[in-house]
Amino acid sequence: MSSATLAKALAPPIVLDLFRRWSGRTLRFAGAPASWQEAVRVSAGYGAPDILSRVVEATRAVVAGTAPFERDSILFDEPEYPFAVLAALCRAAGATGRLTVVDFGGSLGSSYRQCRAFLDRLTTIRWQVVEQPAFVDAGRREFTTDELSFHGSVDDLPPAVDPTLVLASSALQYLEDPYAHLAAFTRSAAAHLVIDRTPMLDGTTDRLCIQHVPRHIYPASYPCRLLSRASLIEHLQADWRLLCDFGCAEGRRATDDGLSFEYRGLILERRS
Repeated sequence: MSSATLAKALAPPIVLDLFRRWSGRTLRFAGAPASWQEAVRVSAGYGAPDILSRVVEATRAVVAGTAPFERDSILFDEPEYPFAVLAALCRAAGATGRLTVVDFGGSLGSSYRQCRAFLDRLTTIRWQVVEQPAFVDAGRREFTTDELSFHGSVDDLPPAVDPTLVLASSALQYLEDPYAHLAAFTRSAAAHLVIDRTPMLDGTTDRLCIQHVPRHIYPASYPCRLLSRASLIEHLQADWRLLCDFGCAEGRRATDDGLSFEYRGLILERRS
């Protein structure tokens, strides 16, 4: 074991967190903008060309088989499987063996590639990514397959699409009005909804901040909404029944001014 690895293993979590913050190797959540417009004004935004180009290059590596998977443009040496999401996908497929997923904010198919190996017993898989226009263009140009396709919005999916499940993984926090998009999920025919990797607060109100990406990934900052878990569940409960509330690998974090929150996920089933 190297001295650096040993030091990392022995250091208390708070020391590691302080070091990562100092070295710029962890996400930072700063500020408290009064409105979404102010948050947009003081951040770089999501549309920087370098972000898309990094994601495209990483996705090419995964498709070519030179890396197990990527997330947020980062290549990983070992596969990581989202088992809570996989459980929801298998439940949604049920006895029919057919699965149609609307993957909201699904980049260029990251979750599809992470999950695909566990779904090989299904008879039919259709995975529809809903993304920003530049990602849709890149996906259609390079990464569309018989199973994987790319679209601009949930409401613009082809009429023939009859989704089984809507997946929103690390997506709602980056929307000006996440509740309007939740309403679009409810308007779909999907009987299952999965919200994954979403920062949630213990309080009763959301909080806006600016998320700063670690410098070793790419220099970027963008508006981020820390969602009230209680308000989110209350908003959904008229149409959806909560099956599972689970913690995510990102764990518990805090804003620069000390507000604690945790990345969590929800698995929901439509009420009959």
